[in-house]
Amino acid sequence: MNLYIIPSLMMAIAGVVGYQDNEFFTFEPGDAGAEINLYTGETGKPISRYLYGKFTEHLGRNIYGGMWAQILHNPGFEAWHFWGSDFEDAKRRMNHYARSLGVSNIMENRDAGIAFWWLAYGNGDIIYELDADSFNSEQAQKITVNSLKSQQAGIRQIMFLPLHRERNYELSFYARSHQPCKLHLAVRETSGKERALAANDIDISSDDWRRYALKLGIRETVEKGAPLMLTIGLSEPATVWLDQMALFPEDNVKGFDPDVIEFTRESQLPILRYPGGNFASGYHWKDGIGPIDERKSTKNRAWNMIEYNHVGADEFMNFCEAAGADPLICVNAGDGSPEEAAEWVEYCNGGVNTKFGALRAENGHSEPYDVVYWEIGNELYGNWQIGHCTPEEYAERYEEFYRAMTAVDPAIKIIANGQDLRWNAPIVQRKSNILRSLSTHTLIGGGTPEDIDPTEVFESLMAYTHSYADHLREMGAQMAEGVKEPILAVTELQIFTNKPGQPNNATLSESLFWSGIVNSCIRTGGLVEMITHSALVNHGGGLRKEREIVYANPVYYARKLYSTQSCTVPVRAHIRCPMYRSSGRYSPATDVPYLDAVALIDDESNKLSLIITNRHSREALDTHISLHDFNPSETVNIQTLAGNSYMSRNGWDRPDEIKLQETDLRINSGELDYSVPAHSIVLLVFRRERG
Repeated sequence: MNLYIIPSLMMAIAGVVGYQDNEFFTFEPGDAGAEINLYTGETGKPISRYLYGKFTEHLGRNIYGGMWAQILHNPGFEAWHFWGSDFEDAKRRMNHYARSLGVSNIMENRDAGIAFWWLAYGNGDIIYELDADSFNSEQAQKITVNSLKSQQAGIRQIMFLPLHRERNYELSFYARSHQPCKLHLAVRETSGKERALAANDIDISSDDWRRYALKLGIRETVEKGAPLMLTIGLSEPATVWLDQMALFPEDNVKGFDPDVIEFTRESQLPILRYPGGNFASGYHWKDGIGPIDERKSTKNRAWNMIEYNHVGADEFMNFCEAAGADPLICVNAGDGSPEEAAEWVEYCNGGVNTKFGALRAENGHSEPYDVVYWEIGNELYGNWQIGHCTPEEYAERYEEFYRAMTAVDPAIKIIANGQDLRWNAPIVQRKSNILRSLSTHTLIGGGTPEDIDPTEVFESLMAYTHSYADHLREMGAQMAEGVKEPILAVTELQIFTNKPGQPNNATLSESLFWSGIVNSCIRTGGLVEMITHSALVNHGGGLRKEREIVYANPVYYARKLYSTQSCTVPVRAHIRCPMYRSSGRYSPATDVPYLDAVALIDDESNKLSLIITNRHSREALDTHISLHDFNPSETVNIQTLAGNSYMSRNGWDRPDEIKLQETDLRINSGELDYSVPAHSIVLLVFRRERG
């Protein structure tokens, strides 16, 4: 029989991975249809549930405008230079926002002295200034009304509210005025007569900065996803300074969006990486602790945007607790120091008798967080990274951080910043005695032209996932030269074409890509400890939040399919199916199986999960499934993730176009014929017949 067998490891790594592909996962070419034979009596090393992890970063609308429930842009009325590398970049970002809302006078507002994201409101003799006499950070918004031609005048911001879920909101801000005055605050419609949906007045009576808060309840019916606006106005001549304004829905979960929490909990997310990404290489964690209102905004140098510092170490840990996920913290090994990283470890894990453990307790968290996983640096091999260095320099930097961090807590598990054989060589050769795990980032598709055939791109991406295990084995074999039990961590992963006309991370393609990578990691027999897929909200594939409506990308459902099934022990599988030849755009590829599959059994051998991915862009595959050494009950539960095309995706106005479909099917004594839909992932759960 002519078998196509995934290349097995070199003999040097044979003892590292627990089993070989030619023993457990074999693929045979077939002209038509497919067969899967599962041998449940032959099992391998249990896989880590951390293979189903996620990553979040202070980038775009991943944290602010994503996970975080606060609704307003630029709540601190910060300066324009925080957005973009120069004025033109900030202007481009603002104009993009303005066009999406039909706002045409953005630059007029900037020139008039109004903070980024905010607009003028009302008519009359009004003077706007950005004043350095602020409550916090660099500036406050000063408004002077000399005379009025409208009922009120001040500032406004176009926004969206999650009215499909919550109708009560709290607005808080800091203000001062030389003389007593009354602020009128309202949520209004943006069209017609700008009807007020909720309104309230606040008396400002102090020349010192004070915090004010009020409730806004909306009882009117509003079209889902409709733009609204917040208006802050004076109804008589006066001068007022405003700073640190925030608008939260009352159902927020310790500041986080409850829909994001619910989606995350439902998918049983096992681990979440934070705070970056490129952001980590310039992030100083002490900027993000203490009372939120007192934290100063800083420049997010990695992404040329603002960092409000509203979400820091304690908030991240609150999210992990609410979502049921373990934390992975990536420390700043770019322009940060070993001492700073060690202090972060102490803040998270130290007792109240330590300096930073006491500071954590002062900030409201007396019990240690006991964070186990820590990553030293992010992509320091790249010249795009703050503090990038040579591999030799990183090896020495790694030891400095390792010694400092483990001196604080010897029980933590550290991941080194790895990538490929060239970069990894010095740390493996020089630091193997303190090396536990190496990371790698897999962002595939960058530079893909828009005008290339999408099917070629799709097939090339699928082919890449099939050969991905070879890359992992090479890294593992190199580590095995000095490390007794090599471990790898894929701490960033996604399709990176970023082209709407090509397979991208918002489409069904990302689901199949992710599935293929996970399956390849499973096939390395325990070499890969975790995958933290990019990203949790808005950036990359996961959850999306548009118009304050949270919905799931297709890949969310793929991850949910894997993470909510309970089986972890691989069993031997033999697959026969048609194959194809890829163009090799992302890696050399000849015989690529259209069908991919892994089988897992639970610890008691009572339940068997078979996960099948059909990579064919057009055709279903009729598949005969045979179970050996496993007598199943007469019903199999089936979950399917499929769509009309590998380019299918969800949207805020069509959130359920792609989602898991569940059914039960009767089977006959360990044999099942099943048609696996084109470009789909199918989970079949068999239960052992007892008696």
